[in-house]
Amino acid sequence: MYINGVHILVPKDSDQYHKFSFPDGSHESIASYYSDAGEVNYGKIPVSGEIQFALDYDYSSCILKIDIRQCKDLAPVDTKKNRSDPYIKTYLLPDKTRSGKRKTKVKKHALNPTFNEVLKYAIDITELETRTLWLSVWHSDLFGRNDFLGEILIAFDEYTFGHDTLPKWFQLQERQQEPSELKQYKGDLFLSVRYVSPGNITTTTKNKKKKDTGKGQLEVLIKEARNLSGMDSYGNSDPFCKGYLLPDKSRHGKQKTDVVKKNCSPMWNHTLIFSDVDLEELKERSLELTVWDHDAMGSNEFLGGVRLNLGTGRSFSREVEWMDARGEEITLWNAVSDMPNAWIDGSLMLRSNMEKQ
Repeated sequence: MYINGVHILVPKDSDQYHKFSFPDGSHESIASYYSDAGEVNYGKIPVSGEIQFALDYDYSSCILKIDIRQCKDLAPVDTKKNRSDPYIKTYLLPDKTRSGKRKTKVKKHALNPTFNEVLKYAIDITELETRTLWLSVWHSDLFGRNDFLGEILIAFDEYTFGHDTLPKWFQLQERQQEPSELKQYKGDLFLSVRYVSPGNITTTTKNKKKKDTGKGQLEVLIKEARNLSGMDSYGNSDPFCKGYLLPDKSRHGKQKTDVVKKNCSPMWNHTLIFSDVDLEELKERSLELTVWDHDAMGSNEFLGGVRLNLGTGRSFSREVEWMDARGEEITLWNAVSDMPNAWIDGSLMLRSNMEKQ
């Protein structure tokens, strides 16, 4: 069925159909999109068959459990012998990093394979509500390219856990056009920001290298990042975070964290301090934070970034490309201005590049 232009799937078990409602009061919203994950033989094998699985969430341990039971009537890749070597792979979109992938074992020479495997993700429920489960079936080819056999997507923004944990059958879908926003996931940055007025600057946070101008300062606590891209052959990176308060992009205006070795979800807990700033100036300025993979022998590699500003496209009456914040970036920046001396917490999805949005 199609609702608001989105292909919605429901379990084939007709007695389960009443348990599903859609955009207004949705319980389960299941859609099929184009989803790129590295396997390259799409469209070679016509999709057929069904998959049976169940979903559950353990609120005490913050674990999502995907109980993969079985498939039936899969398409044969080897048509002469009427068989395939299927396995199941999952991601929680938009995260398509290596660390976000889960897979079952391969079942040899089977069109009706039984898996009985539980794939798990450690994830907070609030974060899970921003994700979409992409479950796909593949034929494993040891000497060539794996073949796509079908997919199912389930959006968790309106999903209700606990009301029915029994496995259900779903018809596998062909691969289709992917929304562009699912392609660009680079991870998430967790931070706290506050503007400190002149009378509240402490001796421990004051920049002793600068003269006292009677102005305040901006403090940015870089807590951690999650799900960064792995840049080396082992799927790891050596990330650090760098910050500027634009338009000042001078060498002296740069602040940065330490490097965390071999970690795609680094914890920094490092405070960047930008001195000599008026509260009124914040509406004309932009906090640019970028994450890099440190390379001691060559050039650092860009991993993602954010910009916090008002998104007006102008700074001090001049048009600039870096006043291009959107959504949560603007919301957080407004809160910093509206509540001086208070820490404002935020988690922001990293941009895939720092070109004007």
